[in-house]
Formats: sequence, C-alpha cells, structure tokens
Amino acid sequence: MAEHQGFHLSVALNGGGSHPAASVRTFTPEEYARLVRVAETGLLDFITVEDGPGRLDSALLLAHAAQATERIGLVPLGPTTGDPTAWATRIATLDHLSAGRAGVRPRATTSDAEHARLVALLGTPEGDRLLAGLFGEAGDFLTAAVGALDGVLPAGHGRPPVALLAHATIPYRLAAAHGDVVFVTPADAADLVSIREEVGTLREEAGRPASALRVFADVDVVLGGSQEAADARAAALEETAGAPFTSDALVFTGTPEGLADLLQEWFVDGGADGFRLRPAVIPDDLEAIATGLVPVLQKRGLFRTGYTARTLRGHLGLAAA
Repeated sequence: MAEHQGFHLSVALNGGGSHPAASVRTFTPEEYARLVRVAETGLLDFITVEDGPGRLDSALLLAHAAQATERIGLVPLGPTTGDPTAWATRIATLDHLSAGRAGVRPRATTSDAEHARLVALLGTPEGDRLLAGLFGEAGDFLTAAVGALDGVLPAGHGRPPVALLAHATIPYRLAAAHGDVVFVTPADAADLVSIREEVGTLREEAGRPASALRVFADVDVVLGGSQEAADARAAALEETAGAPFTSDALVFTGTPEGLADLLQEWFVDGGADGFRLRPAVIPDDLEAIATGLVPVLQKRGLFRTGYTARTLRGHLGLAAA
C-alpha cells in the first residue's frame, strides 16, 4: 500500500557529516548499521550515501545495513560511467537483499582534467556545450542502465527509484526525464516555487505525468537544543574549519522546532514533496533529526507516525515500474 502523510523526509549520511570541520572517518560496519537504524527510528523514507576516492563502496555498506533494518530506503551513489549492466547488477543486488528498499543516486562523472576545464568554462557558450554533452551522455547511460536493471530485478518489488541532484536547467532536464526523485537546492520558498515550475515544464516535455517525480529540497543542518546552543556549535565548527560554512544548499542553524518551521513553510508555500537533510556532524545532527525534529513534525501532522509500506517506491507513493 502506498503511503503519504504530509511530506517525505530523508537524510544524507556522508562521511562524518557535511561540515568541513566534521571528522573524516570510516565507520565500522556495526557503527554504520547503527546510524541507519537511528534514521529508521525516525521513520525516514530513505538515506543516501556517497562514495568515491578514499571511501568505501556505498552499495556494499548499505547491503550490510539492510540486514540490520526493516523499512528504511537505502540509496547508494551510482556514477553514470562504466558498464551499464554491472551498474544494474549492483543496484539489483542491493534491492534483492533489502526486499525492495533500494534506490540509486546517479551522478554524471568526468575525469579530473575534464572537470577542471568545465569549471573554468562555466557560464560561457563553450561551457554550456560541454555541460550539455556531459548530461546528454549521462542520460544515454541511464537509459541503458535502467533497461538492464529491468532485466535483472527479481519480481515483485518494482524498479528501485532513481534520485538525482540538480542545480540548473541542464541537470533539471536529466532528472525530469529519468528521475523518480530530484534533489534541488533553493535559497527560499519563492526560489523553490520557481525551480518546481521549471522542473515541471521539463517533465511535461519529457512526456511524464506529475505523479512520476518527487521534488526534494536539500538543507544542511546544524542543530541545538536552543538557538544559542546551535549558534555556539556553528561557531565552534567554523573556528575548527577556519572558514564560514558554505554549501550549494541552504545552511540552517537552529533548533529542531525552527527547522520544522522552515520545512513547513517550504512544504506549504514552496510546494516541496520532501526534504533531504544533510547533518553537519554525524551522529549528532542525525540523532537530533530522528529524536528532535521528527516528533515536532508528527505533532503538526506533517510526517508519518508509522511506516505503512515496505518498499522505497511504497514510501514515496510511486506507481509500480
């Protein structure tokens, strides 16, 4: 049975947290499974995990966490490079081990040299051409990979949802055509409305119904029991990092109640389907989300009080695919 009460909620579990001052560490399998269980106690739709140089494979980490959890969705990174069939097999295996709770977050990738060239040319016609080419190739890869995924999935769970991070028109177009979830980075509710309208237009151009795509707003969070405590944490982290905390997404510093106010505003006035919160420090801000924020949202009728679905597609209210 599909479920939807208020908005959806997810968390990014990346390294020691999103803040530059967060400890760089590799959690043991047991520690990592405990973090995912904390997120599950908060009834979150899913968690996302990234990997890359110096990090453990996100799908393998989540395969381990799947054995220690029952309901929460598990979304590893899936770079749009290499063999599409191997990509599909990796995600299908996680989906099988988690009984339908897997998703995947594709990321367009380049070599270091290509990335440096692209960054240097952003905002120029040549940069736009290179960016369009990069995301065009990512779209071709996803078409092949999702086709392969349909061929290797065990029956009964539906296809794992595809979740993409997007900041501008070209990546919005990729998400509108291929995504089930798109993570966006608005500055405020009005900005979110504008982004939703653009994504909606691109989704219609791709021939997909509104029910096919969920728009999640990303927010970095530094939480405290009071505003003063949160500000003190932020100041201490800034001192350790040696610079202010800046991000592609909004940085919220405050209490769980204040964060609930922000999310409620962006849900009601901005039209967000859900949110992906990025804890500044793990486990501190993760635990504050699960035990502080979620009860506030539940009291306001904005978030579920229990899981009613067993698959990630079910949590998100997505039709079978």
